[in-house]
Amino acid sequence: MKKVVIGILISILMIGSVFAGASTTNYNTKITENISLFEIDDGEITVTISVGDYEIVQSDIGDEVTLENFGRNLIPGKPNLPSKIFSVAIPPGAIFKDVSFNCGESVILEGSYNIKPVDLPRVIGQEDPEIYKQDQMEYKENYESVYDNDNLYPASVVEFVQTAGFRKYNLVDIRVNPFYYQPMSGQLIYNADITVSISYTFEDGFTYDDIMVDYNEKTKPAAEKIVYNYNEAKDWYPKGAGSKEMYDYVIITLDSLTSSVTPLVEWEEEKGRSVNVVTTSWIDSNYNGYDLAEKMRNFLREKYPSEEWGILDVCLIGNYDDVPMRRCYQNVGYGQPETDYYYAELSLPDDQSWDMDIDHKYGETYDDQIDFSTEVCVGRIPWSDPSIVENICEKSVVYEMNTNPSFKRNILLLGSFFWNDDPNPRTDNAVLMEYKTNSELHPWMNNWKMTKMYEEGYTTYPMDYNLDWNNVKDIWSNGSYAFVNWAGHGSPDATWLYFTHGHFVGTDTCSFLNDEYPAIIFADSCSNSDTDEFNLGQAMMEQGAVGFLGATKVAYGMPGWDDPTDGSSQSMDYFFTTSCTSGDYTQGQAHQYALHEMYTNGYWYYDHFEMFEWGALWGNPDISMANVIENVPPTTPEIDGPNRGIPGTEYCWTFLSTDFEGDQIKYIIDWDDGNTFETECDSPNSTIELCHTYSEEGYYNIKAKAVDCVNGFESEWSNPLLFIVPRERFSMNSMFLRVLERFIHFFPFFERLII
Repeated sequence: MKKVVIGILISILMIGSVFAGASTTNYNTKITENISLFEIDDGEITVTISVGDYEIVQSDIGDEVTLENFGRNLIPGKPNLPSKIFSVAIPPGAIFKDVSFNCGESVILEGSYNIKPVDLPRVIGQEDPEIYKQDQMEYKENYESVYDNDNLYPASVVEFVQTAGFRKYNLVDIRVNPFYYQPMSGQLIYNADITVSISYTFEDGFTYDDIMVDYNEKTKPAAEKIVYNYNEAKDWYPKGAGSKEMYDYVIITLDSLTSSVTPLVEWEEEKGRSVNVVTTSWIDSNYNGYDLAEKMRNFLREKYPSEEWGILDVCLIGNYDDVPMRRCYQNVGYGQPETDYYYAELSLPDDQSWDMDIDHKYGETYDDQIDFSTEVCVGRIPWSDPSIVENICEKSVVYEMNTNPSFKRNILLLGSFFWNDDPNPRTDNAVLMEYKTNSELHPWMNNWKMTKMYEEGYTTYPMDYNLDWNNVKDIWSNGSYAFVNWAGHGSPDATWLYFTHGHFVGTDTCSFLNDEYPAIIFADSCSNSDTDEFNLGQAMMEQGAVGFLGATKVAYGMPGWDDPTDGSSQSMDYFFTTSCTSGDYTQGQAHQYALHEMYTNGYWYYDHFEMFEWGALWGNPDISMANVIENVPPTTPEIDGPNRGIPGTEYCWTFLSTDFEGDQIKYIIDWDDGNTFETECDSPNSTIELCHTYSEEGYYNIKAKAVDCVNGFESEWSNPLLFIVPRERFSMNSMFLRVLERFIHFFPFFERLII
């Protein structure tokens, strides 16, 4: 009877094994089964835009509409209404054709409304009267074009902005305006149900093989924030890990500085990063481009996907002329800002983005199309002196190693006024400082110590000290502040008081500062990082700072700012400061996050000019205010495969481990017969298959551990998988035994019938 049961079940097993084999997917190959979720043909993507709750605050100076999770479209002189840019993914390789939308049933709100116009931002430094006069004329023209008639504003609920990209994702940026306004009648119309359809096509000859491999778990949080239909789009791409030569942290520097950066390299590797130091001379010799800057960008464009190096952070080390920045050409009238944003935004080559008309005037507002979702985080140590560079690298390491809360949770707030006269509302930057550190809005600030300096006799906010140069010098130099934030009218070498006209911080402050407690600094001022001069940011990096974010040309502030929806430099300050102090972002991530929030929420006045001038971060982009979590070992391997066999026959098992830092791993296998095997380094989360032959009968406990190839950290040994080579009980041929083994593997409860 036993033999009959076995025969029937083995037949079933042989049939089942055919289907089991058909579903196998190799995730190390470029093309996987998930690619079939879209077809290479004309199509469209449809999304429903989530519109939250709105609130209308009415006052004598005008009514203000706010909408949950929406920003504004801050065009001075035009109605201040909620708006937001959304990035919708279309399939890889698809070409945008058109956008259409359906609003469902619009709701006409009861009553009459007086929506106030957007205020005119002002320069927070030396203002050119002629340029300001032109800005006022533009404000007047904008105002009259809308408020002198009863046409619907804006013209459309949904507007195409531009095509874009974030790493592997192919994006279309659309602006959504949920409210219509008719100024003369005061009518306000709300559209709560907005469905958007984006149609696309493909070029002839595009295949799945053309799809980029860029699979890295560390980019997932950013992708989830940026890509509106992320859950749909994530399955369009291969999940293979790509290249075995992985470097997620790249330093670009001079040959003369390669030894000076050693402390930074060793620290980043200790944190679990895979670092490669590349020199400008090597890039210059190996890449094509109009100039060295374009060659550097072409190098980064080639290497950032995971099928190459998987770059996440780039640290440029050298002065602006030696490791060049990109000069941008803007018609604002306040000079042409240099920017490192050029190396962070890598979607398309220069002739399709930064220099579309190939006139070598980069980033022109109307002639060049810049994608404002960045692929990598970029920071710069703006010095070429070897001893200064080495000191900055060393103190950057010490900064992260210091976990003392009296330092790491200590902030210095320096707020002067921007304006206090007509036609500008009172703009006391104590408001900004208090808003950013409000523990009800930002709960982590409960654990912070704050030292506040405001303009005594003019501010209405309590403070610890009057804001002046001597107090800043004394308090800062004798304290230990991990973050310093100031706001006031600025120049390349200083930031100024509004009422008494002296400066309260400048290049002459740096020599007094204690470089054992350097700070991340946000400078909400004009020109504090102006690369055409020796600037305050550069001076602070030599002594006083490990990070510095300031404007490379004149900056704009919003009169009467009291929350982030008012825009301009104060909102940039808000986003950078709060994301840094939360500990959830490195300063490089905080920088790119703040810039992206400013773009998608419409908080800039001159979007290109301001994105570029705020696009230069001094310091290591990977510095975090959180306590550094040192690299952890890979996970203990999981083993799967047969648990019974016969002598002299080869059997195969799969082994799976993951390294959460994304480092390549290798496996060490103990076969428990006196033999061990060590694999080559491979991707951080792939399944490998290894085979082995046991020559004698017995019980064997197969074990494995995984080793981080970058740092050498080892996992624990896995739980043993028992493999039994029994005495032969039946006179059956080897093929029958193999089938029997497979059956028992899938139906182990039948083992008792034959043993």
